[in-house]
Amino acid sequence: MRTGRRIGIVAATAAAVMGLLAVASPASAAPATDAQASAPKQFKGPRVVNQTLATVDANDSQWVRVKWKTDRRVCDAQVVIWANDDVQIDYPSDRDYTSFSRGDTLNRGRGDYTSFRIQADFDRDAWAILAATITYTDCSRNSDTYTSNTGLVVPVRA
Repeated sequence: MRTGRRIGIVAATAAAVMGLLAVASPASAAPATDAQASAPKQFKGPRVVNQTLATVDANDSQWVRVKWKTDRRVCDAQVVIWANDDVQIDYPSDRDYTSFSRGDTLNRGRGDYTSFRIQADFDRDAWAILAATITYTDCSRNSDTYTSNTGLVVPVRA
């Protein structure tokens, strides 16, 4: 099946699901109650800005960047990338993880990126599906460690 047709099928499926969700959840259209309006904003932490990363060449090791933003200050951030057997991941400075370009802290309202080296061993154009796990603290003394997962996609050019 050609790549254009696959993308079309995925787009059509996504549109259908979004349409069903809009119809199936009429409660979301209801006005907010006083309790909902005064509820504190939910802490979200660091989030990926670009889930589709830069295109890489097959069988060639290349650096890629993942952009992040946050709604709260986070510290001690470590990002680990997971992939299948056809994809090798290497981190800067021979570590077992990567962190932000300016250190392991990301301040509220500021963006930064993490980088890692990827080598996708494919013999055709493909998509490398990755998972990223970020662990971090909220910068307070004796803070708990939080974890968040996200998916990433890397286009691979043969």
